[in-house]
This record gives sequence, structure tokens and C-alpha cells, in this order.
Amino acid sequence: LIFGPYPNKPPGWVTGATDVFGLFHYGNQRIAALFAGMAVIALFFAMLKLTWFGRMIRAASQDREMAELNGINSRRLNMLSFGLGCALAGAAGVILAPVFPVTPTAGVPIALTAFVCVVLGGMGSMRGCVVGGLILGLVENLGAAYVSTGYKHLFMFLILILVLLVRPSGLFGRSEA
Repeated sequence: LIFGPYPNKPPGWVTGATDVFGLFHYGNQRIAALFAGMAVIALFFAMLKLTWFGRMIRAASQDREMAELNGINSRRLNMLSFGLGCALAGAAGVILAPVFPVTPTAGVPIALTAFVCVVLGGMGSMRGCVVGGLILGLVENLGAAYVSTGYKHLFMFLILILVLLVRPSGLFGRSEA
């Protein structure tokens, strides 16, 4: 009612496009979003590896009962971890809003791609999620460039099916045997 029926975008951080290897032009806003996303991921990894909070999260995820026996309040940790997840989702929204139009269903394709990245990389593996996302991005964009943009989701699910046929636990996942 306030903004009208048409999708809107907030103003971008940067304007223009960059010539990539003389082959095509790539929008500077997407490049800025790439670097902002890399910064958020690097800060998150550093927080998980270098802080007490990250150590508590890793301990509780490996063995909740033992973490509680060592003095970690798992209920409080759950709340803080949920808040951290919400903050990361908000950061993703801030980074992606200038790139994609904002609609009530704008997050559905992004959530689908994120799900495939997590399964592709292996459940529980942060490094696998990042590597899975990079592989998925390369396959989707090369497929869109050389075949058709209409098959973008087909390429995503084909790479997922191929990886799950070869390694059912994902690229970096561990089997539950």
C-alpha cells in the first residue's frame, strides 16, 4: 500500500560497470556485493575460530552434553546463535537488496540456492558451504553464458545430483557411519 505494486530497489552503493577481460561488462554493484559478502564470511569464520563465543558454539555443536558439563549454558547459547543467524540474514539482505528487486518472495530463490550450497558442500561444514557456493555459482553462470539463462536452476540441480551420486554426504561432509 505504501510503495505501490512494483518491485523496488534501494539505491546502489556504486554505479557503472567493469570490463572483465574484454569479454563482457559486469555491474560494479554486484562486484561490491561480492566483496561485502566475502568480508562478512571472513569475519564470521574469524569469530568462530578466534573467540570464546565461537569456541562455545563449536563445542556445543560437537557434543552438547559435554559442553554443558563444562559450564556452557546451552539455552543461552541457542538464543545468541539464533540472534547471530538473524544478523547474518540481515547482512545478506542489506548486501543483496541493491542487486535484486525487493518483493515479498525475493528470498525464495536465494534460500533455494543456499540450501543447495549447504547440501553440496556437506551438512555441518562451513568451508564446504563456501566451496559449494563457489562451484554452484561457476556452473550456473557458465551454463547461463553458453547455454541459456532459462536453465539456471536446472544446472544447479544437475550439479547437486551428480555430487550426491558420487559423495552422498556432500563434498566436505562426513558420513554418519
